[in-house]
Amino acid sequence: MQSEPEPKQPKKKKNLRLFLILAGLGIFMFVFAFINVPLFRMYCQKVGIAISPNSKASPETKSSGRKVTVLFTSVVANNAPILFKPKDSFQNIVLGETAKNEYRFVNLSNDTIYFRPVHSVLPEDAATKLTLSKCFCFDDQVILPHQEYILPVLYSFKSDLDSEVENITMHYTLFPKEKKNKK
Repeated sequence: MQSEPEPKQPKKKKNLRLFLILAGLGIFMFVFAFINVPLFRMYCQKVGIAISPNSKASPETKSSGRKVTVLFTSVVANNAPILFKPKDSFQNIVLGETAKNEYRFVNLSNDTIYFRPVHSVLPEDAATKLTLSKCFCFDDQVILPHQEYILPVLYSFKSDLDSEVENITMHYTLFPKEKKNKK
């Protein structure tokens, strides 16, 4: 006995189904593009990664007199040939007052390197109290072959920082990027 072949779906039904799937996917992508930034900010705030104070805010001027130690660390991702070090590996600062550190960048290669510096701050309470007045992390950076330069970081921590926090880590990671072609 032979089984009867199933009747083929009309082409219109297949096309309509494909259209609905693609339209739904397009709508999902559109909605996701708009909620992605708020979701990312909520995630960063929850885990204590302070990569959003990229607006150049004016630092707090109300000093508390309380001191904390800020440890500066740096790393270059993907073994990019860049020497990247803070001038001071740690600083004792007064909460509410602006402090300054500098970072040295040296391109150890014969190529121009494009990169994005990204910072994170620990503990979480300190991350939410950070104000960056000036930072090389606000923009993508370019360093020419064998070029060396020093860039400042002007920062402060609000005086209402949790009293149990005595040490803060400001960590910077350099992520190499592809050159952007202008069209």
